[in-house]
Parts: sequence; structure tokens; C-alpha cells
Amino acid sequence: MEPMRINRTAVAILMPGYPDAVGGVADQTVRLVRSWSANNCLVAVKGDISVDPTTLALELSTAGVRSVLIQYVPFLYARKGLSHFPRKFAIAARERGIRTTVFVHEPWVPATRIPWWILSPLQKRQLRQLVGIVDTVVTPVPAWGRELGTSATIIYSGTNLGTPTEEMLRQPAGNSPAVFSPFAAGLNWEWIAAAVESVDSSPPPSPLTIIGASAEQFRRHPVTGRWFREEWDYKGRLEADDTLSLIAKAPLILAPFIDGVTGRRTSISAALSTGVRIVSSDGHLYDDAFDDSPIHVARSQEEFSATTRELLRAPDTGAARAERLAWYVENVDYHLLDSHLLSLVTGQKRQSVYE
Repeated sequence: MEPMRINRTAVAILMPGYPDAVGGVADQTVRLVRSWSANNCLVAVKGDISVDPTTLALELSTAGVRSVLIQYVPFLYARKGLSHFPRKFAIAARERGIRTTVFVHEPWVPATRIPWWILSPLQKRQLRQLVGIVDTVVTPVPAWGRELGTSATIIYSGTNLGTPTEEMLRQPAGNSPAVFSPFAAGLNWEWIAAAVESVDSSPPPSPLTIIGASAEQFRRHPVTGRWFREEWDYKGRLEADDTLSLIAKAPLILAPFIDGVTGRRTSISAALSTGVRIVSSDGHLYDDAFDDSPIHVARSQEEFSATTRELLRAPDTGAARAERLAWYVENVDYHLLDSHLLSLVTGQKRQSVYE
């Protein structure tokens, strides 16, 4: 195999399926390449996991790579989420002096279905073995840091839509609340539908705007199909700028999750980047850091519906939006997140211990 011609300060990212892969982790990888390259870092992304992991580590070492980020979701590496590739690659990389970091976007499937009763503990053992090998562990969810039984640095996933323009932020608010990324796992459509139905929908032209799915896609989807309503406004999947513009124009974003709001939700980060008002939810993975955020966190379906009605009745103000935007810039801006991650991957900053 011909070695890559990159210098010794280069960083590698292991992202199976790149550049053709789709999804939040693939989108984050594209963003990291752009962000890190802007910081005078040469970034090589390796997406072919059909090669021998030891050979891949040797190729990177020969090319002068000294730091690698392993993007981890179990199903990225195998259909059932069980693969020796990440562990063997991490071992081979460390043997060649390459600093290894794993970003745990999702750890393992919960043992909530019969097929997962066996799969869940196997995936858990697989990840814990990997965590025991790498230099640094990163995850966007504090509860996962505790479950991993090791020190972990909490870094949120961040938005993959870029930065909204001033023109987007100055748009007059529309009448209809919106949902962005309607097929996100764990999005609580029961709460959303109940909240929308509890709102007096006249005179708004549509009681809900769906950003990220056409009417046909929504109706045919195995999860959202039962919640399909003809009167909702389905915008389809749009380019990043058009998506941000619609989010910024919404008077309210509805984003309740069964497991609670956490930093892994890129849709939440995208909404925060526009300063729009957001109603989300508590749950077993809920991150207490959001107690001090601009997000309205509901603890029950009734509270979610009541908060939705209350906020839709109360006009937003420019001052309040400016405060929400300031919180985003100080805490969740993707430039900040990407810089922090790069410092950990390259070992330029000591890893903070998750407690």
C-alpha cells in the first residue's frame, strides 16, 4: 500500500464509509475536517474498514500521523454492531506511537427488545475493551461517561449546519412552531402531537412545520407514520442555509426526547445557534448542564403542552434572543467544541476527568 504523503503534524479520523456515509456522525466528520484544516492542521479521513487494521495503523505511522480520532457508534463497524476492527486498530496504532482518542456518539443498544438482550451486553463489553486501550475518551453524554466506568471528557456533538447569517436572525417570526430532524431516534411524537392539538390553531395557516421530511417521507416512515397530519407543513430535506433560515424563523422549536435533552442532539445545537426558543424534555440521560441553558425543559407531557401554549402566546423579544445567542456562543458554538476536541486528540491539553 502506498503511504499517504502528509506531514508529521497531521491528524487522522477513522470514519467508516467516508466520504459516502450519511448521518450525524458523518456530517460531524466533514465539519471537523473543515474546522481543523482552518487551524493549520492536515486531516486524513480513513473510511475503508475492509483493510487489515494493523496495515492501516502502519500506513498512518509511516505517513507521520501521531494522533487519530476514532468515531464510534457500534453499527458503523458492523451490521449487528459487533466488530474487532476498532479495538485491533487502536492496539496497532498505540504500538506505533499514535495517540488514540475515541468519540463515543452512541455506546450500545439498550436491552429493551428481545433481539437486544444478548446484543447489548456484547456491545458493552466491546466498547469497554476499546476504552481500556485508547488514550482519551470523549462523549457528549455525561450519563454515558458514568456507565463507561472511566474518566471521560464531555464534548457536545454540535451543529452540522454552520453559522446562521444576520439576515436569518433578523427575520420576523412565523406563526407555526416547528420540528427539525423529525426522524431523530427518541423524538417523542406523542408529546409533540398532544402539544400541537392543545394549541388554538386559528388563524395560523399550519399548526406545525416539519423541517427535514416531505409529507410522503413522513407518512411512510415506520415511526412517524402514525402521527401524520394532512394539515402540517412538510418542508422536506433542504440545504443547510435554507434549513437554518426556517429554524430561525420559527416562533418555537419542539424537541422533546424520550431520554431527555443532551449534547448529542445536533438538532438542538442547530436550533440554539439561531437563538430560537426551544421546548425539550427531561429523561434518563438528561444532562444537568442544561438546567442553566435557555432551553425550556418539561418534566411531563402536560408541562410540555402547557409550556408550548404559553410561549406561543408570548411574543419573543430581541433582547431575550440576544441572551440565548450569547449562551450558545459561550457554551455550544461548534468552533469552540471543535477546538477543544482537537486539543484532546493531539494531546495539547490535559484531559479533564469526568466525575
